Amino acid sequence: MRLAVVGICDTSIELVRCAVSSGHSILFAYDVHARGDQLRKLAPEVQLRSDWEGLLLGSLVDGAIVAGLPQGLEASEMRAEQLRKLTQAAVPLLVVHPACETMLGFEVEMIRRDVEAVIVPFSPDAYHPAVALLETWQLAGEESPLGAIEQLVFHRPLEDRSRSSVLVQLARDLSLLRPILGRIRAISATGPTAKHRDPYISGPKTLPPLANLHVHVTGEVPFPARWSVEIPATGDHSRVVLVGSRGRGVLTMPPAFADWKLELVTPAGNTAVDLPAIDPYQAVLADFAKLALSREKVAAETLTTGATWLTAVRDVEAASAVDRSIERGRTIELLNEEINEEESFKGVMAVGGCLLLMVALGAVMLATIVEGLQLPLRNWAVWRYWPAYLLVPIAIFLILQLLQLVIKRQQPPSIADMIDPKK
Repeated sequence: MRLAVVGICDTSIELVRCAVSSGHSILFAYDVHARGDQLRKLAPEVQLRSDWEGLLLGSLVDGAIVAGLPQGLEASEMRAEQLRKLTQAAVPLLVVHPACETMLGFEVEMIRRDVEAVIVPFSPDAYHPAVALLETWQLAGEESPLGAIEQLVFHRPLEDRSRSSVLVQLARDLSLLRPILGRIRAISATGPTAKHRDPYISGPKTLPPLANLHVHVTGEVPFPARWSVEIPATGDHSRVVLVGSRGRGVLTMPPAFADWKLELVTPAGNTAVDLPAIDPYQAVLADFAKLALSREKVAAETLTTGATWLTAVRDVEAASAVDRSIERGRTIELLNEEINEEESFKGVMAVGGCLLLMVALGAVMLATIVEGLQLPLRNWAVWRYWPAYLLVPIAIFLILQLLQLVIKRQQPPSIADMIDPKK
């Protein structure tokens, strides 16, 4: 594939390294800033440019690797414009997850559906086959080696426990847990509240620290799940603990490409299994090439993961609910509503209807005052027909409703619809 790089981060650098080793060409790089030399060492033929709009032509590259969430307002606004326009131009995108805020993600999803674009989100840990194994155990119920799953606990040691690092890691880990938990319905977070509250403002002045964050996740499964940040000790790795009716399973997740380890503790004894390491970067590049280059549906079993752009945005939405949960001290329900043009149109019409109703109500109050006080205005010829004027906002509202029939289009398929489960 002929690829471009938009933005730069550690994960996108690894994607470039694997792409070059797999025979793909990195032709252009945009907004890589001080890491341009590092990129040139991996892909000497790359051209460092700033005019990323050239990618909109669609003939320069077969796809683009987009870096994760940038830092700073100006960089975030630039990333928002890039995601909107590249998606509108149907440029296939391999996006490091998370790459944007929730509202922008939903907006990009609407554009993606409209033009049937390919966007593949990438979270490295979610590509390990151990995730599929745990999903199988959850679906097996009492037939699994642990029996029916009753609890899931995710321990995540982090060297960098800053707010941004914790929220990024939470969004990625929710992508890992989604196949096991199903759709995330609620988030309940506990941790220190924000300091220095302003007595004249209802909300906190500063956002709360998340260095000791604990998150309770409610999914579609009958058992609870908990995710927590920990201070890393020597040799300490991330762990996913599954507690079942007949035992406990501990999945140890070393960083990089080290083998994962699964330990089963049951009444019959303890069993440890080494799970061979895989290269998630090679796996996602293979999936991306199939989706970006194929003009037909891709067989479902040939893809490593079923993650879509919409599920990635849902994970960011869940992670962003942490602050509200801590501030309010309660569980935040996630609506998981379907985002499309029809629903957006209904929302606009609801707001417009309320506005027109307020105008009509204001007109009635004005007429009551004029008539009640016998103001000279009531003698005007134009004023005598004021009851008929109330029909104007109602007529405008009804006419606007007809726009839905005019602009209604057939719903394009999602990325999941591009996957053929029968092949």
